[in-house]
Amino acid sequence: MKRLLLLSMAICFVPFANAQTSGGPDAYGYTWKSSAHPTGPSYSWVDITTTGTEVSGLGDDNVVGPFGLAPGFQFYWYPVSQFYIGSNGYIGFTSTNIASPFPTAIPLPGGANDWIGMHLSDLKFDGSGNNGKCYYYANNDSLVVSFVNVPYWTAASPSYSGSNTFQMVFSRIDKSITFNYQSMSAGLTPLPIDNAVGIENNTGALGLQTYIDVVPTNQTSVKYYYPTTVTYAVTDASVNWNNNPEDGGFFIKKSNSAVNLHANVKNLGNQPIGAFTITDTVYLGGSALSNGNASIGGLAPGDDSTVTFSNAFFSQFTGTYSFATNIQGVTGDLVPVNNRKVQKIVSVDVNQANYTLDYSDGSAEDAVSWVGGNGGVATYIQPPDYPVKIESSQFFIASNATVPSGFSAMIYDDNGPNGSHGTLLDSVYVQPSNVAVGAYNTVPTADTNIVINGGGVYVVWYMGGPDVVLGLDDSFPVSARSFELLGNNWGTFRSRLTREPMIGITVRNVPSKPNADFSIDYANSPTIAFADQSTKGPSQWQWDFDDNNATSTMQNPSHTYTANGNYNVCLIAINNNGSDTICKTVMINTISGIGVEELVLQNMVFYPNPNSGVGYITIPEGVGFNSIEIMDVLGKKQNVAVQIKSKAIELDLSHLAKGVYTYSLNAQYKEALQKRGKFVIE
Repeated sequence: MKRLLLLSMAICFVPFANAQTSGGPDAYGYTWKSSAHPTGPSYSWVDITTTGTEVSGLGDDNVVGPFGLAPGFQFYWYPVSQFYIGSNGYIGFTSTNIASPFPTAIPLPGGANDWIGMHLSDLKFDGSGNNGKCYYYANNDSLVVSFVNVPYWTAASPSYSGSNTFQMVFSRIDKSITFNYQSMSAGLTPLPIDNAVGIENNTGALGLQTYIDVVPTNQTSVKYYYPTTVTYAVTDASVNWNNNPEDGGFFIKKSNSAVNLHANVKNLGNQPIGAFTITDTVYLGGSALSNGNASIGGLAPGDDSTVTFSNAFFSQFTGTYSFATNIQGVTGDLVPVNNRKVQKIVSVDVNQANYTLDYSDGSAEDAVSWVGGNGGVATYIQPPDYPVKIESSQFFIASNATVPSGFSAMIYDDNGPNGSHGTLLDSVYVQPSNVAVGAYNTVPTADTNIVINGGGVYVVWYMGGPDVVLGLDDSFPVSARSFELLGNNWGTFRSRLTREPMIGITVRNVPSKPNADFSIDYANSPTIAFADQSTKGPSQWQWDFDDNNATSTMQNPSHTYTANGNYNVCLIAINNNGSDTICKTVMINTISGIGVEELVLQNMVFYPNPNSGVGYITIPEGVGFNSIEIMDVLGKKQNVAVQIKSKAIELDLSHLAKGVYTYSLNAQYKEALQKRGKFVIE
């Protein structure tokens, strides 16, 4: 489905005869031949409709995956271990969505990189009566991806036409890539077809163009040959991501507390890289606020390293910060364009009763809608503080028709697979007569009790007709947190690296219980000093030192232990909104006169603590397990299944309610031993 922008663009197609039967090499050494070439491949279709896996979730302009690959698959100089399938006739080794307009030349350093395009064109899987399907089959030797009976998108009803059946066969053995075209038909789709056939590497600097705006003929093949000898030496250090693997923007609290900064660097080349430096700068507006650096000792091909910078910054002002990283000191870096990465960080004042979370600057330089409607845009928003209640969502409507269209405001939880959109939390339809143009439209939530305790939400603007248009902010940097919806299908927003959808939410702070925490000072062991580090305003403290029922209600108590051993010290932090419990292990080994039995008891450790399912207690060599009793805070015995492992006992705690429990373990080592302790179920 084509994007309709307020800023109009004219695209001209120049058709040419499909006469070329071979091409290359590119700078790396890949070449290609078609089945029309005298020494080219023979057309041979591989039917995987019964042996392969049918791919679900493909629609219009979206990507699904990742799907795993066996070790040993290689594209250019680097291994590939997973792949994504794009609805528009390609596979990619990243999740980037490739949509219209399609490349006018291959390779192109800008836009999407790292893909294999069998028939990059505006294909469509959804719509009533659409018979388009996709299958994949992968084993240790080959990957086959087949598009079967997939039509093109058209503006006319039923929004698709034609039928195309083609496939890719990727060989691990010789690293070749073959495209087979069984039947290609445009139907009533207007000609010429905007399409591209070829391959492009992960930097966008290398690739092979086979066809541009030419549809391959039926019963033909195109094969890409990996070079027999690779002489292309690649030195390429890259900033892989800043602060999170998605490299997505994020919100922080206006605060006097230091914010630590991280980055991941990767060797994308095929040559080892020696020691080098990565620097960072934090900007507010055009002013540099903080500079730092980190050193990397060297990276082998394909390796990466996550570093913490020497500086931190203080978000003392609200507004948009830019966090820029830059690699320095790599001799002969082939692709310097990926040595720098800029991330968006937005600081907000969470001390207000209500505050708005919106990545845009409030000024629309561009706009987006979808031809025919039935599409939308979403932004992922993760609050900087919890818990908060969502009061409303907001959407900047750039334009509408004389006979206007409405839109739907929807909010999805991020409880889907891998943090994707999951449960629909709220949906409100805004009537056409209520849509304001050239301004933000605030939409109160229908559910007045949507509380975010962790993670974030996907905020969706969905067209209620063909004419309503959402504003886009073109200011740099962008959050790269945007998605597009076509029908019921989600994909990454095709302009997510250059434009910011003008979408936000307003949230209200919710009174919350404390987050319990404390520190342990061993300086005067066996007298241990405990310091409360709980957050969210505790007003009472209950300490249990796990030592002959010793307790305290002080905020920062001390306790003197009289025997060596491991002690589970627990703190309950309390305020008017509730309580929170945390336990930590205190290890005392400074008291003289310790015996062998006491050493054995020290090595009988409960873990993990806190716990949420299965617990273990280590059993040192030579110790015999007899029995264990577990009791809740009221002294009621709990029935717990026990399994004896080689060096531990395993406890099934999955049925226990949240709270603090005590255990008493009876064992035998020369004489009877008893180990007591506490643990927390979260």
